Amino acid sequence: MTEPELHNIACPHCGKEQDAGIYDAVIVQADPELRERLLEGRLNIVTCIHCEMTFRVESSLVYHDADRGFMVHCIPAPDSRHAALQEAFVSNMREVEGMLPEGVEPPKVHLVFSRVELIERICLLEMGLDERVLEYVKYLMYVRNGDRLPARTTRLLLDARDSTEDALYFVVQDMVSGKLEGMLEYDRKAYLALEEMFDHDESTPNLLELFPGPYISARSILLLEEDEGEVSD
Repeated sequence: MTEPELHNIACPHCGKEQDAGIYDAVIVQADPELRERLLEGRLNIVTCIHCEMTFRVESSLVYHDADRGFMVHCIPAPDSRHAALQEAFVSNMREVEGMLPEGVEPPKVHLVFSRVELIERICLLEMGLDERVLEYVKYLMYVRNGDRLPARTTRLLLDARDSTEDALYFVVQDMVSGKLEGMLEYDRKAYLALEEMFDHDESTPNLLELFPGPYISARSILLLEEDEGEVSD
């Protein structure tokens, strides 16, 4: 069974510390209820024993769904740390691969840098969507909406609950306030056409070149393009 681990936590309100049980892993088949608590925002909630403030602890978490065949490692971190964390992640995965018996396929582990990205990745994988194609859709949305959707201050997230067989819906989140500021719609048939196009040998390399991983994010690609453009100017 998945069990919480004791961590020393400082209250963000009063600053005082306490030991609290925090889940470092969610193993769906071991405890399905943890999946529901994670998706509903009820996992790793702590109430301060000093000031009684309730808050969520944002810490590293591994999510594993063996039946669906995927694992997601979430390491909450700001944009400035993404490159270094990706490098460390790749190094660690190579070490894991080196310890596997010959002929055993290494696990595919997704990497995300926030709780909302973790929840989004779980939902899109459960829906059978391709994470790279979905991020390409976001890339198109950012580019087509120009100044109305700046990658520096906004984030696009798949709205799995409201998406239908006809349309995929994305919410626009303000990166500073965390508030949801709008919703964009993308035709499901257009998504399927992209998925089919990128499934062909001549197109797949283009998608892999744009999103080489392990962190697959349209927003991060756009920020990199912006930074490179400022340097060249």
